Amino acid sequence: MKIKRFSAPDMRTAFRLVREEQGPGAVILSSRRTDDGVEVVAATDYDEALVQQALRPAPRRPAAAPPEGAPPPPAPKSPVAPPIEPPRPLPPESTLADDPNLSEMRRELAGVRDMLEREMARHAHERLRASPVKAQVLDDLEDFGCDPEMARTVAACIGSDLDARKARGHALGLWAKSIPVVRGDATSKGGMFALVGPTGVGKTTTIAKLAARFARRHGPRDIALVTTDAYRIGAREQLYTYGRLIGAPVFEARDKDSLAATLARLADYRLVLVDTAGMSQRDRCLSSQLAWIEAIPDLRPLLVLQANAQATDLDEVVRRFWSVRPEAVVLTKLDETGRLGASLSVAMRHQLPVAYVTDGQRVPEDIHLAEPHRLVLRAAELRTAARRDEPAIHAA
Repeated sequence: MKIKRFSAPDMRTAFRLVREEQGPGAVILSSRRTDDGVEVVAATDYDEALVQQALRPAPRRPAAAPPEGAPPPPAPKSPVAPPIEPPRPLPPESTLADDPNLSEMRRELAGVRDMLEREMARHAHERLRASPVKAQVLDDLEDFGCDPEMARTVAACIGSDLDARKARGHALGLWAKSIPVVRGDATSKGGMFALVGPTGVGKTTTIAKLAARFARRHGPRDIALVTTDAYRIGAREQLYTYGRLIGAPVFEARDKDSLAATLARLADYRLVLVDTAGMSQRDRCLSSQLAWIEAIPDLRPLLVLQANAQATDLDEVVRRFWSVRPEAVVLTKLDETGRLGASLSVAMRHQLPVAYVTDGQRVPEDIHLAEPHRLVLRAAELRTAARRDEPAIHAA
């Protein structure tokens, strides 16, 4: 057993010192107030018998025999052993975490860190802009809607001696290499997939496109469609219409238990696609809907994001749907944005691979596999087209 004495200005600091040096298994043998704060005695490999023995008073030497005729000495009092304070385990981490002083310190440190990060980003931005070539790369990527931090990372890798055309090509290549994508066709081998995402992103139409693509290769008898959307008017009817056109049966599930039972009955189907209810990421009912998905381990979620949304809104959607652990992302409405870089940056920031992109209402023609270089070229084409249309819009 190892015993050590710790001095600190307060008890919480003393507990932290004990935990750092002796670990969470240490026990507090004693504590007392001092002029400088507190003093704590702690031990590891605690053994109560050894502590009792250490605290037991030392045996006295035998007294010399009294001289003849001297009065007998008074009877000795029974020795009283000092009370031993029972060992106290260290307070759990949660107790320290609830301390208001520590919480305030964490907030202050977080604020300082954010300020330092902003200053470092500003200085990095200014250094890059000192090079005309790097400055042009920054402008191009930010014009595509890319995240500023990602744009700075790419621009920093561009040689200042390159001409503008080669620098732009090199930058697009570096950007493409950093985009996470699903290699191959995510649904080609079948399985159970649930398309999740806020309302209006195109989940039902995307399901129809995936089902039609699969039916062309394997036939409609291997596909089943399931809807859990009992909220939107006409949502089920739309999926039933697609099911009739493709030749695939459509089933309904109204709660978690019926969804699990329905999927169990459809285990023999090669591909099962679940259309979940479209809700805002701020809708209070969303948590219960996501719980349905979380309760079924074989159900693989695909998060559907619309490419024409702002990056901050897309970030909020990803955080709200993160509990179901989406396997990949489907980017929809590419034909409705001139800044594809925003949605691609969100996928990069959260390391969510892009599986498919869609750019129209045709079933199944307007769905494509996500390929990094094609996505980057498409981003450049969309931005060029948007610039070309801007004068006409302003003139009108």
